[in-house]
Amino acid sequence: MTRSATGTWIALLLSLLAFCGPGSAMAHEIGESRVVIETGAARWTARITTAPTPFLNRLELAAGQAPSRGLNRDQITALLARFLPDLSRHITVAFDGTPAPTRIALEAVEMPEDPLLPDYIVLRVDGVLPAGAQTISWQFDLLKSRHALLLAGQTHWLDPDAPGAALPLHPGPPPTRPDIAGQYLWLGFIHIVPDGPDHVLFVLGLVLLTTRLGPLLTQVTAFTLAHCLTLFLALDGVVSLPSAVVEPLIALSIAYVAAENLFTRRLTRWRPALVFAFGLLHGLGFAGVLQELGLPEEHRILALLSFNLGIEAGQLVVIAAAYGLLLHRFKDRVWYRPRLTTPASLGIAGIGLYWTVERVFTL
Repeated sequence: MTRSATGTWIALLLSLLAFCGPGSAMAHEIGESRVVIETGAARWTARITTAPTPFLNRLELAAGQAPSRGLNRDQITALLARFLPDLSRHITVAFDGTPAPTRIALEAVEMPEDPLLPDYIVLRVDGVLPAGAQTISWQFDLLKSRHALLLAGQTHWLDPDAPGAALPLHPGPPPTRPDIAGQYLWLGFIHIVPDGPDHVLFVLGLVLLTTRLGPLLTQVTAFTLAHCLTLFLALDGVVSLPSAVVEPLIALSIAYVAAENLFTRRLTRWRPALVFAFGLLHGLGFAGVLQELGLPEEHRILALLSFNLGIEAGQLVVIAAAYGLLLHRFKDRVWYRPRLTTPASLGIAGIGLYWTVERVFTL
C-alpha cells in the first residue's frame, strides 16, 4: 500500500471518527421530544415535552454560556424563566402558509423520584386559529432531534432543521398496516444511520478484528438475537434499567470491543458470547427509544418487528460499507492490522471512554 493510499484511508477513518465523536455522545435522541397540537373553535395550543438538561444546554450554548449540569427542579425553572422571552424566535408557525404570532409559557417541570422515570419539561405554545384554516406548518429549531408531532389523531415525524411541511388540521384516514410498517422500519434504520453513532462504532469494532465474513455475521446475529430479546422483554415490563445506567454501559461496551482488538489478532472463542451479552445491553437502549416513540396499540407487534428490521438493515449497511471499502480489498495485506485495525480501534476506544465519562456525569 502506498503512502498516499494509506493517507487516504486514514483520512476516511478520521472523518468517520469525527462524525461519531464527542459531540454525538447522546446517541439516542430520537424520540426525546414530542409535540401535541390541539385546535378549538378559535384558538390552537401546542404542548412541547422534552428532556430539560439537553434543552437548556442548547439555550446556554446559543447564548455563549457554559452548559449546566446536575440542576434541580428550582434551578431548571429559574433558567427557563430567564430564557423564555427568547423562545418565540425559535418557533415558526403558519396556517395555510400565512405566519401566525405565538405565545409561549412554561407549563410543567417534572423530575420524578423514581430513577426509572425520565425528567421532562412541558412548554405550552398557543395563538389564534384563523377561521377556515386547513393546514398548519410547524418548526421549533431548538429540538435538535427527530421528534413526533401529534395532530388530529395522526403522528408526523419532523426534522427540526427542515422547514415545516403543511400538515392537515382535520383528521384524515387512519394509517394502514403498510404505512405503520414503513414508518417504523424507517425509524429503526435512521436510529442506526445516521442517528446511532454508538451502535455504528460497536459494529465497526467487530469488523476491524474479524476479517472473514462468516464469523462477522455470526457475531452480528448474536448481537441481533440479544437486543431483540431484551427489547421485547423491556417493552413488556419484564426487565428495566434507567438510562443513566444503560447509556454509560453501552459506551463502555464500545470501548471494550475496540480495546480487545488491540490485544488479540483473531476472533476468540468467547467473543460471540461477549457480543451477545453486549447485545442484551444495547437492546435496553433500543427499548428506551421505542418507549419514547410510542407504539400504536392496534399494531404494536407490527411496529415493533418493523423497528427491529430497520435496525438490522442499518447494521447491515454499515457492515456492507466496511466490507466493500476495507475487508474485501485489503483484509489479507500485511499492513491491514498495523495501519488500519490498530489506529481505528484506538480511536473508537477513546471515543467510547469519552462517552462513558460524559454520560455518567450528564444523565
